[in-house]
Amino acid sequence: MKFIGRQHELSIIRQKLASNRAESMLVYGRRRVGKSELIKEALKEVDVPVIHYVCRKSSFSQNMAGLSQAAAKAFDEPFIKFESIDQLLKYVYGKATRQKIILFIDEYPFLRGDNEAIDSEFQIAIDEWQHETCLKLILCGSYVETMQKLVDSRAPLFGRFTEIMKLKPFDYYDAAKFFPNRTDEEKLLLYSVFGGVPFYLMQLDDNLSPVENIQKLLIPEGAMLENEIRLQLTAELSKEENANYVLEKIASGVGRYSEIARDFSGSSGKLSHTLGKLEGMGLIEKDSPLNASSNKRQHRYVICDNLLDFYYTFLFRETTARSAMSPAVFFESKVEGKLNISYLPRKFEQAAMEYLLRQNRAGKIDPPFYAIGRYVYNDKAKRQNGEFDIVTQDDKGLISYECKYRKEPLGMKVVHEEEWQAKELGLDFYGFGFFARSGFADDVDAKTYRLVSLQDMYS
Repeated sequence: MKFIGRQHELSIIRQKLASNRAESMLVYGRRRVGKSELIKEALKEVDVPVIHYVCRKSSFSQNMAGLSQAAAKAFDEPFIKFESIDQLLKYVYGKATRQKIILFIDEYPFLRGDNEAIDSEFQIAIDEWQHETCLKLILCGSYVETMQKLVDSRAPLFGRFTEIMKLKPFDYYDAAKFFPNRTDEEKLLLYSVFGGVPFYLMQLDDNLSPVENIQKLLIPEGAMLENEIRLQLTAELSKEENANYVLEKIASGVGRYSEIARDFSGSSGKLSHTLGKLEGMGLIEKDSPLNASSNKRQHRYVICDNLLDFYYTFLFRETTARSAMSPAVFFESKVEGKLNISYLPRKFEQAAMEYLLRQNRAGKIDPPFYAIGRYVYNDKAKRQNGEFDIVTQDDKGLISYECKYRKEPLGMKVVHEEEWQAKELGLDFYGFGFFARSGFADDVDAKTYRLVSLQDMYS
């Protein structure tokens, strides 16, 4: 399969590899996000010795033996067993005084373990040799917490990396490159369920419909991607049941800390630890309103991985039904209704925000906005709270975007309702935009409003 996406990141790594100076790169991100494949793709263009070793979840001595073998192979020399990182680095850096060399250590946390002294060995070697060699050092890993510790201001390797790259899952647009022949609605459905992790997207079968892929990869008890979810959680979490509790709560719409804590069986410390772990892994994030970022009561946790969101929304508590029903019957009776009524509209909002961010970063929004998010309000007259889907803030003020995931085109009735509500609440939006699944009626003026259809989002 050809390499998809990550062109910006690929260009950066290739530039670092092509330079005539020593470079130290840190590439990290959650499991299956495509770190190793990105680096391997960049290495295809090099014609220099490459020491590539994937660390195992085994002893330090076993990993050192593997690194030693990789070094011998790269230089086509007799095997020398290095007992320490210090010995290996002196050998490799010494070689790099005469030629350009690449040292790519994948899954570095398995080599390091809890021994920070190993970080110090790399730091000492970088400081000693960086001006005398052309070694390209790449440390890569999936244990996000460990990798982030390497760049902490108190860590030995702080300030030593010439490039730090944290890979995230693809957004709605790049994810669709894995299935370019699908319709726009199919692309959104697949992204809403499977998210943007490359490995998950590679499991999709082009010969099956989106629903058939869901029935095959997720619904059967013990399905392949269900096992991937469990592996993702157990890799960095000691208490999977705590993570299950938190994720199920958030998927059901319970996002505030106080609400999540209400039925939690452990201590507040354990809950905070679990939330922090999940947030560090990139599985959940704290969502703050654009106009109330300092108000902790308005903060809520959301699942930022669509596969997890779908799983805990529809499947986690349905083990008995999943084992008793066929995948097709289960989907029809337990998934289909809620999927179309509430889940996909929510994911359409997510994709709309991702679209605006892409356009803004590409310089296609004038004036460019510097903040984006939901916008909360308190209607004192009606004694009710509410929020606007997406609001952007730029130098001129605020623009509100409403998202409608409906089969019929969006007409002026919806536009007038949005304008009237903002006026009644005394909100000073200087512009209005609309995202519509099925486009817009003829009476909606594209010169007055910012209009984006699902087709526009994928064009």
